[in-house]
Amino acid sequence: MMKFGVINPQPYMEPALAELEQHFGVERIYPKGWGAREIEATARHCHEQGVVAVAGFAQKDAFHHLLINERLGNPVPSRVAFFYCMNKYLMRTLERDPFFYAPVDPLQESDDQIAARVPAHEWPFMLKNTSLSLGRGIFRIASVDELQRVLADYRQDHELQRALARQYAAYLDGVPPQQVPALAPPFIAEHLVDINRATEYCYEGYITNDGEVVHYGLTEEVYFSNHQALGYLTPPVSISRDMADTIEAWVSAYMRRLADLGYRNQFFNLEFWVMPDGALHLTEINPRAAHTYHYNYRYSFGNSLYADNLLLAAGEQPARPTPWDRWRAGGSYRYTLIVLITARESGRVDEILDYDYVDALEAEQGVLVRHVRRRDEVIDESELSAAGVMLQQLWITAPSSVEIIAREREIRSRIYRNRQDAVAYPPFWRI
Repeated sequence: MMKFGVINPQPYMEPALAELEQHFGVERIYPKGWGAREIEATARHCHEQGVVAVAGFAQKDAFHHLLINERLGNPVPSRVAFFYCMNKYLMRTLERDPFFYAPVDPLQESDDQIAARVPAHEWPFMLKNTSLSLGRGIFRIASVDELQRVLADYRQDHELQRALARQYAAYLDGVPPQQVPALAPPFIAEHLVDINRATEYCYEGYITNDGEVVHYGLTEEVYFSNHQALGYLTPPVSISRDMADTIEAWVSAYMRRLADLGYRNQFFNLEFWVMPDGALHLTEINPRAAHTYHYNYRYSFGNSLYADNLLLAAGEQPARPTPWDRWRAGGSYRYTLIVLITARESGRVDEILDYDYVDALEAEQGVLVRHVRRRDEVIDESELSAAGVMLQQLWITAPSSVEIIAREREIRSRIYRNRQDAVAYPPFWRI
């Protein structure tokens, strides 16, 4: 029996790991730093336990995935390709027909120089820290005053500056100077997409060691009209299989440019917009498979994202057909939705959510719940934003889109103690 290592698994992943253990050995490993000694010690532990490959499914674990598999003798993405995936400016440079974007370096440029780089018709625009994840460091800039405020905060945040410098140094350790990108700014200014007119999708795929791009799965990101996330739906409902050829061609073209930089033998998580005219534009790429989507693919199509990622890392063949193949073929499948439960008010979590109902969903209805925040935690006023504070993620599944929409609306109407009147469902999310 092959044995694999899973990097920093989260509690809600345990049902999937228990299922994985019916076919493979599974070692849970918890590396912290990226230092050579720790990575060597982790690799030695894997050798001693018979672990042939490891996988990390969160952004914070993606570099450990590369470092440990490299020590185990498995093919991994090049440092340069990985660096492109971890910098929102560099990843944008690989897009053939991108929206407006421009580099921003608050330590090298004045506020006036930065403001002048944004065309008048692009205001308001998005300003993003190129290396932070989980929605941090992302700002909607509508005025020069707002721009100056964000830039001033960054110039004063010396701890963040040092942390980003350490990241860059670790990612590029050992890379010949001539291969290091000439420009990797800490911020990017880019076009602001109207989410009430465009639809965002999350595309999972992988590149084999010989450079083949394999299409794995497609998930729709559903938002309320105020930009607050509603959930992640597999397969999508706002797009038909008629778009499959266009999406495949666009994804393949983008990923081949990454493959040319050395991105091999790894999954990728690619987010993109489909505009009203059908044009596709990059949101971002992550150098990993996304742990949350495992259950989407499992419930909808029967595939195991965790197993496929581990098999690929070990140089084996992931299962075919993929969820994408099954969706394209028009066979039978279910709809699976990750229901995102967020707070838009301060207070204890169990004063915001009805935990009698949450407990019943878990114990009596078998709904998988990822508890992002504990029930006794307190949401502070300073944490609140237009997107809200993530409290829970729930997985529900149904044979039709009508049923999945009705189920989501029922759950959202009952799970909060106070009415959530500030959000409006998108037009297509109707019963």
